[in-house]
Amino acid sequence: MKAGSVVANLATDLSLDVKTLSERKMRLDVIANKKYLDVNKETGELYVVEKIDREHLCTKTLTLCYLKMEVILENPVRIFNIEVEMLDMNDNAPQFRRDVIHLDISEATPKGERFSLSNAVDPDVGTNSVKTYHLSESEHFTIEVQTGRDGSKFAELILTKTLDREQQAVHNLILTAVDGGTPARSGTASVIVRVLDTNDNAPAFDKVNHNIKIRENSPIGSLVIHLNATDLDDGSNSDVTYAYSLYTSEKTQETFNLNPSTGEITVKGMLNYEDFKMYDIEIIATDKGASSLSGQCTIKIVVEDMNDNHPEISIRSFQSPVNENIELDTVIAVVSVSDKDSGDNGVVDLHIPDNMPFKLRESSDNYYELVVSEPLDREKVPEYDITFTVTDRGSPPLSDNETMTLELLDVNDNVPQFAQSFYTIRVLENNAPGALLSSLTAFDPDLHENQYLVYFILEKEIANTSMSMLFSINPENGNLYALKTFDYEIEKEFLFHIEARDSGSPPLSSNVTVHIIIVDQNDNAPVIVSPWRAHGSVVDEKIPRSTDKGSLVAKVIALDTDSVHNSRITYQFLQVTDATLFSLDQYNGEIRTMRMFSYRDPRHQRMVVIAKDNGEPALSATVTIKLSTIETAVKAYSDMTEVPLEYDIFSDLNLYLVIGLGSVSFLLLITILVTIVLKCQKPKPSKAAPPCRNSVISERNSTIADSTLVSNDAYWYSMFLAETRKGKLVVRQPVPKGSRYIVSSLPRGTGLTDTSDSAASTLQLLDVNDNVPQFAQSFYTIRVLENNAPGALLSSLTAFDPDLHENQYLVYFILEKEIANTSMSMLFSINPENGNLYALKTFDYEIEKEFLFHIEARDSGSPPLSSNVTVHIIIVDQNDNAPVIVSPWRAHGSVVEEKIPRSTDKGSLVAKVIALDTDSVHNSRITYQFLQVTDATLFSLDQYNGEIRTMRMFSYRDPRHQRMVVIAKDNGEPALSATVTIKLSTIETAVKAYSDMTEVPLEYDIFSDLNLYLVIGLGSVSFLLLITILVTIVLKCQKPKPSKAAPPCRNSVISERNSTIADSTLVSNDAYWYSMFLAETRKGKLVVRQPVPKGSRYIVSSLPRGTGLTDTSDSAASTLQLK
Repeated sequence: MKAGSVVANLATDLSLDVKTLSERKMRLDVIANKKYLDVNKETGELYVVEKIDREHLCTKTLTLCYLKMEVILENPVRIFNIEVEMLDMNDNAPQFRRDVIHLDISEATPKGERFSLSNAVDPDVGTNSVKTYHLSESEHFTIEVQTGRDGSKFAELILTKTLDREQQAVHNLILTAVDGGTPARSGTASVIVRVLDTNDNAPAFDKVNHNIKIRENSPIGSLVIHLNATDLDDGSNSDVTYAYSLYTSEKTQETFNLNPSTGEITVKGMLNYEDFKMYDIEIIATDKGASSLSGQCTIKIVVEDMNDNHPEISIRSFQSPVNENIELDTVIAVVSVSDKDSGDNGVVDLHIPDNMPFKLRESSDNYYELVVSEPLDREKVPEYDITFTVTDRGSPPLSDNETMTLELLDVNDNVPQFAQSFYTIRVLENNAPGALLSSLTAFDPDLHENQYLVYFILEKEIANTSMSMLFSINPENGNLYALKTFDYEIEKEFLFHIEARDSGSPPLSSNVTVHIIIVDQNDNAPVIVSPWRAHGSVVDEKIPRSTDKGSLVAKVIALDTDSVHNSRITYQFLQVTDATLFSLDQYNGEIRTMRMFSYRDPRHQRMVVIAKDNGEPALSATVTIKLSTIETAVKAYSDMTEVPLEYDIFSDLNLYLVIGLGSVSFLLLITILVTIVLKCQKPKPSKAAPPCRNSVISERNSTIADSTLVSNDAYWYSMFLAETRKGKLVVRQPVPKGSRYIVSSLPRGTGLTDTSDSAASTLQLLDVNDNVPQFAQSFYTIRVLENNAPGALLSSLTAFDPDLHENQYLVYFILEKEIANTSMSMLFSINPENGNLYALKTFDYEIEKEFLFHIEARDSGSPPLSSNVTVHIIIVDQNDNAPVIVSPWRAHGSVVEEKIPRSTDKGSLVAKVIALDTDSVHNSRITYQFLQVTDATLFSLDQYNGEIRTMRMFSYRDPRHQRMVVIAKDNGEPALSATVTIKLSTIETAVKAYSDMTEVPLEYDIFSDLNLYLVIGLGSVSFLLLITILVTIVLKCQKPKPSKAAPPCRNSVISERNSTIADSTLVSNDAYWYSMFLAETRKGKLVVRQPVPKGSRYIVSSLPRGTGLTDTSDSAASTLQLK
């Protein structure tokens, strides 16, 4: 059959599952022959590997020819013995051993005599072997085909007619051998018959059959037998020679030597019992007569066995490596033993070394199984060298051995172990985010992926904050990092668990407790909580000048939020006006008087107190206390203003006296000046009048629309109205000449800052780490709603690696990237096992709108391969910010007070509401509406720009106070809003007066009745007119006198200042002033209350009007000298 031809289907014949042949490592072993056949593991078919020549294969047997094989399978191990019979084909023609056969026949040979002819040899068997013989035509000879004992065919030549040498001395015949094949094959030989003279006695042996035993390995030349044949003839006809018959095989002739003269048979070749156990020899003794005669004898030589072959070991199956957790009685190897010797020499024993966790179990004749007898542990013994020793029972015994190495594969049977069971880590507060706190390393005695550890923080929430938001652990090396800056004053300690998990299947893990202790630093300065400071760090205090020694003036209290040691506070004077007047307790901060006040002590005392903690370095805070001494508790109100007074304007009796005297003197001075002017002044071109009421004195460019006019002078609000949105400054009442007002503009801002029943034998291909992990996408865009919960799952970024085992096991990392000094690992966390991406904090669209970073997937091969993918996190805005009212500004609460004249025209701007929303464009579109309004016919509100304007002029029926509630609503879903309440008051004039003296600030308009303004105005004008008429009459009627001018009379005007006096207040520290003069500050006059002594000189100082008297106020001094 040709190579590749299918002989049989072993899977079908042996009832095997074709699908498991490859896994069970099916193989074919041919016993003691070349591998002519093999098996296809995919189909189970037995096919021809190399062309088979039966005649070459079976040289010992002429009938049946078998090819013996073994089919071996593993998991479980099974062995099948198979014999394949080789069928003969007629591919060989018969051949004679001699092309020419010579026969000498005596002429005396009677008719019917038979002569042996050399038989033909055909390697084929059965019907394909030699079937018959044919002889060429002859009148003297014919042939008869005979069958030998072994079934072979041979021809005998028969003399059919007596020979006559004289007629024919030589007969040439052609002998043809024909086999039984189809088509038949044949071979020929020439038969030459010579007719001899008569020799009628043939040699004869003493014994026709001989049985001889000889030991194998007998030395060459050893005598086997000495044959003796005799011939009764005389002469040359009696000389006998010995020769092998044609029936003696060539192998036999090569093994034994026959002496043709003596008949001795000796050993010629090596005798091997295992090759040939018996030899058949046929010897022919031929005389030397003219017509030789011959005799035959048969010799049977039996070879006796000796123990000359070592036992043999054949490892039929050996499973290595195996898992260390392999079950007991599992077959590791199948071993066969053999010995070519026989008897006790061929009986063998197999054993392995003692003290091994294995034993041998005999499965069948000369087959043994190596099974596990005790549990295996790779961590103790990683591999075993198993020596199989086989020994026969001969004398002396022979042995052989074979050593196999059994490797143990690691199984994940050891949990990771930390060096400590409890870790205490001290961390200084104010640590840098991302600082390394400690390295928590565990050890696993397993190998490869079973040894590769991944570290996790076991989730635990403290005050709704996950530990993963506070700490981060490197999953590869166990380095523990802080994700935020800790503050001892807020968090003093943390207790959580760290888990170390190996990468086995299933994974094993252990955890350890970590105690983080925050160590305090002196990072908080003391905070002054008493006395309370309304503005800046200056505190105004008032005490009577009659205060006794040891009285408590003030008590400074400071708090420090640091730990006990750092928060111990001591107090000291940093500055003090008079160190002999006050004492400060350094422990409780009490300031007390050390003596009583004297008339020499200043009215204002200034003390700067420092509160210092006990830290290293020490931190401190200061407070400035401005102490004023008062003579009386009487207080007065300041001029009308739109905000409540937070301090006493008139706090000293002397001030009231000076004001009274100054007012009288001022009125008198005004009267005198008017009279003199009327008498002496010539008509002059009129000067430009001071700005009238509601006239525009300043119009700034459009940049003022983004500014707010600011003044610290409360008098401002009675003089001007700032229309900030139009960039105009409107005069509310007449402005005195020469007055100067400082207006600061602060730019208006929005407040926004940029900021995954048979045993099979497995043929396993070991994987190589030749594939990098592959992500499903090359770029991930993930949209995240702002205000997400910390720890929320954002997405699962899973990569795939087609490799196996540790080469397939992936670990995910965030490639570090800093944005605004913030690491990505502080914002996001990825599960190193499955690629789940989590948010570690709550995102705010108004602060962070997007992030761009990379995720790396790395396998666990050696060397590891990795790939990364870009992740784009987009923060999606939610309507989470309500609008904020930024204009009009609200000093207290949500009520804004505004004033407008009642004469305001239709369409005038009353106020403008501006709200800002920090959400995205869509959510930040704001519309304005009236939520409440006192009179809906009086005001209109633009829903887009928030401008409130008058729809008509005020009438006398309209209330003086209008209340409007404006709502600013954004465009979100659901919409958010903010409201502002505007309290609008209408005014008729800018005249103001003082209310009755009281100790509490006014929260309403002092002059609330229009009639009161009219009466005051009319009375003032009438009074001035009356004074002027009287003075004029007196001057007109009085005659000139040479004498010196008389002193001013009572209530006469001695000075009339220019309009700058309207912005000043006459001040004198001399109490006598108030009995002499009356200062009418609003008119700029000084009126004499009583006669003034001659030659007196009085110094009058004018101070600009403000919210109070300050050391830096500009004053103008004028000398009033009476002659």
